[in-house]
Amino acid sequence: MLFLLFKHCGEAMGRRQTMMEKYKIQMKAYRKKRMKSDSTPYLPLEGIVYVIDSLDPGKKIPAQVVKTRVKSQRTVIESLACPECKNEMLWDDNWEAFICTKHGKKAIFELVV
Repeated sequence: MLFLLFKHCGEAMGRRQTMMEKYKIQMKAYRKKRMKSDSTPYLPLEGIVYVIDSLDPGKKIPAQVVKTRVKSQRTVIESLACPECKNEMLWDDNWEAFICTKHGKKAIFELVV
């Protein structure tokens, strides 16, 4: 009966972890956090933002910043004005780009660093 009660935690009645086990768990969490890619669109120091159309990546297009916020002492771009229709575009983490759905087809604009 006791075995069934403590089966879910994997350890028997309060067994202490050694320092090595604690270290391994911490390092695993640290590596997992480090492996995460950060795709946050930060505002460049100059303040001028350029985008390229993912369907026609020929030239850089200047874009107007609509909304920003400060995250850990860096300015993050929340939305840009679409270069074609001037409506607000929002950041999409999956595409890692700004997406405008106001005109006929979905326009995807990637940030040029």
